[in-house]
Amino acid sequence: MIASDAWITLSFFGSVFRRVGFLAKRGVKGVLAVGLLAALLWGACVVHFVQRGPVLLKSVEFYQVDALTREGLLQQLSQRGPRGYDGLTEWQITWNWLCRGELRSRITLPKHTRLAELGPLQQDSWKAYLAALRRHEFTHQYHGERAAKEVAENACLGAKFIVGYWMAQTEIFDLRTNHGAKDGLQLNLWTP
Repeated sequence: MIASDAWITLSFFGSVFRRVGFLAKRGVKGVLAVGLLAALLWGACVVHFVQRGPVLLKSVEFYQVDALTREGLLQQLSQRGPRGYDGLTEWQITWNWLCRGELRSRITLPKHTRLAELGPLQQDSWKAYLAALRRHEFTHQYHGERAAKEVAENACLGAKFIVGYWMAQTEIFDLRTNHGAKDGLQLNLWTP
């Protein structure tokens, strides 16, 4: 929430609570009015934040590889890659009591530091592999974005179910594509 939104919300709450105090002094009808006013106020705040959608905080990080053979690269990808994978996407969704959601997503990919030392066919092969890996990881990131947007669209109702559904979709995607291998995610450094 930016500072101006916070100030507007707090000043609005202040004026409402002054009115609520006045109404509460009126008895049972005042208590019902207070409850109704509080529910309307909370609903208005949720609608305000839901309409703005979730905050998407996305980043891409790289780890370095420098081998010049297919076998060497496969070994470095396995050893240096996140959790033994060539690439990895991690995402987490949080929301506050007003259903203001936030997605934090981080993609980790390899970066070849000696690419210029490879032959033209090998460079093309690496670039094709990296493009396929990016597509695969961005699909995982998309699952996180859909989850965050659906949580916001549903005003956080069933939020844990929605997040669980999209986490399952990302697992199913890996199983269906064999972690991208069926979508062309294979490292073939052709030699002349």
